[in-house]
Amino acid sequence: MNYARTRIQGKHLLSSAKDATSVPIIQHPDIRRILLTMKSYSEGMRSILFYIGLLEDKVKISEDDADRTLYQGLIDVLIPVAKGYITDRAFEMCSHGVQVFGGYGFTKEYPQEQLLRDCKITQIYEGTNGIQAMDLLGRKRSLNKGQSFKDLLDEIRKVIDTAKGIISFKEVALNLEKTVIKLAEVTQNLGETVKSEKIMTGFANAHPFLDVTGDTVMAWMILWRAVLATKKLNENHTKKDIEFYEGQLKSAQFFINTVLPVSRGKMDMILSNDSSVVDISEAAFGGK
Repeated sequence: MNYARTRIQGKHLLSSAKDATSVPIIQHPDIRRILLTMKSYSEGMRSILFYIGLLEDKVKISEDDADRTLYQGLIDVLIPVAKGYITDRAFEMCSHGVQVFGGYGFTKEYPQEQLLRDCKITQIYEGTNGIQAMDLLGRKRSLNKGQSFKDLLDEIRKVIDTAKGIISFKEVALNLEKTVIKLAEVTQNLGETVKSEKIMTGFANAHPFLDVTGDTVMAWMILWRAVLATKKLNENHTKKDIEFYEGQLKSAQFFINTVLPVSRGKMDMILSNDSSVVDISEAAFGGK
């Protein structure tokens, strides 16, 4: 972020003067897109991990068996998201960071290339993320007869209902609500597919299912942050605090309006039950 504020390169897009001075790259639209992508994902991923930690504490201190079952079920469903989805996205964010640095990002002069290399192992050493995806689809989706996954969607709906009461976030909340409804449909469809003769096709979509589940959970966390930030903006704060809270609102708006439509497209793909991955012969992959 700080590099983008100080790296001077290229004229401002709206500057037509031939002798216009170059500007910090943070003023270029594509760099801003990359930075906001990194910002929103970083905030959402941290929130997921903190939320799982909070649930762990609730399991330990709760004196009600039903509550402990609820909290533990949420943890179990979210573990593949934490181990799989988050590490996939973390590697992507490091790659975005290299892009911001340009050629320098590929050299050891800056630490970004090491962050990218170091981050890759996280997609592998807790069991490859394909295994995490199969765990989500094969075990966690049906945990407690499917109740734990339903509980997760219910928790998301609570934040959506609150956000719909905030005029400036009603449309954003409805966007997430639409995604939750579709995710529930996808979950049921995949559940039926993996119990049928198309089980191999179902598990070919395990990783896409992890992706769309992760996107939905991310959007929930980011919207939750935005709801809290909206309340904080009505209080007296320093300029720095206000900028932080306003940043939370933009993260939610950006992620939900630009990522979730793509996620729903992936859901359509899953619902199509395309069997190409299963049908292709081994020889047709090529090679010897």
